Amino acid sequence: MDIILHLTRGCQLDCTYCYGGRKQDCAMSWDVARRAIDMLFAAEPSNPPGQIRFFGGEPLLELPLLKRCVDYAKAQRERTGKPFRLGMTTNGLAVDDELAAYLKQESVEPTLSMDGVAEAQDACRRYAGGRSSFADTERALSSLLRQFPNLTVCAVVSPANVEHLPASLDYFLAQGVRRIVLNPDFFGEWDDPHLEAWRRGYECAAQQLVEEFRAGRPLHINVLSAKIITHLKGGYEPCDCCDFGQREVAVAPSGNLYPCQRLVREDVGGFGLIGTVFSGRSAQSCRDLGSPREEPSPECLGCSLRRRCRNWCSCVNHRLTGGFRHTGPLVCFHERMAIELADRAASQLFAEKNETFLDAFYMLRESSPEWV
Repeated sequence: MDIILHLTRGCQLDCTYCYGGRKQDCAMSWDVARRAIDMLFAAEPSNPPGQIRFFGGEPLLELPLLKRCVDYAKAQRERTGKPFRLGMTTNGLAVDDELAAYLKQESVEPTLSMDGVAEAQDACRRYAGGRSSFADTERALSSLLRQFPNLTVCAVVSPANVEHLPASLDYFLAQGVRRIVLNPDFFGEWDDPHLEAWRRGYECAAQQLVEEFRAGRPLHINVLSAKIITHLKGGYEPCDCCDFGQREVAVAPSGNLYPCQRLVREDVGGFGLIGTVFSGRSAQSCRDLGSPREEPSPECLGCSLRRRCRNWCSCVNHRLTGGFRHTGPLVCFHERMAIELADRAASQLFAEKNETFLDAFYMLRESSPEWV
């Protein structure tokens, strides 16, 4: 089991695409945090080890609570012998060299939310009140990269910043970032010019992937790397897909439990609530919500790309279509584009017998499918 602790609903930023609901000064109590961590250690052993991930709002606004959680989880590991991993998603605004060193010392793996160059960052990720957040986030990027050379940076791609995607990718590479997550804003207002800009940005990403591997520098861009892997193993496996409350639980500051961090929002209970840290998870509530991986939508059944498509994200599907098992046309557009460009890039590198590419993706070369 993975536990996502929403330590607070407060945040310094006012991101236009935020799914966290109205920001407010609402922090998780130690009692709730302790009970949530106990849930992880009481769960059946898993492989890989379970994860505690700190989320928000902005989790570093509650740094003393975060540190107390880390110490308690380590004590529980000593008591039970059960391994676990620690992670955190942060906007970086409270990060300095000292904090980055603490995260490294305690093996808290950070993901930095940053959309790219100043124009991309400030299109959607300004301080509450409108001030630019770019310079402060850039300082955090430098501090974190010194401690975490394989730092993951998560950039939201929205209609407001998509024209800056090529420049943002260049910027990240110049800073030394090797792991880039492009997180599409599927709920933005995408018109034809924005969709064309989206494709240009992804074409740039695919070309950069090829060029970096040709230079002997492995690069991970999630929307492309994942599609290369699905080609090699014949599609997503059930364990890759959203299980909606079975393997991962999001804990609100109140102690309410949700099957996904996207459903915590303003934490009013009702839709998506699957229990509390005080009463435990409701297995029936999880079953009632269901999962698209169990029964694909009828409109996807005849698609040759179905097994390589992320049409199973319950939260995205529900918000776009009102149903967990029905996806929207924007997801279809994105997935077809990502698969096409990933296959094009991978086929070039495979044809060149690029050793860096083969080492990164072909563990058992003799049994892996070729690119055609």
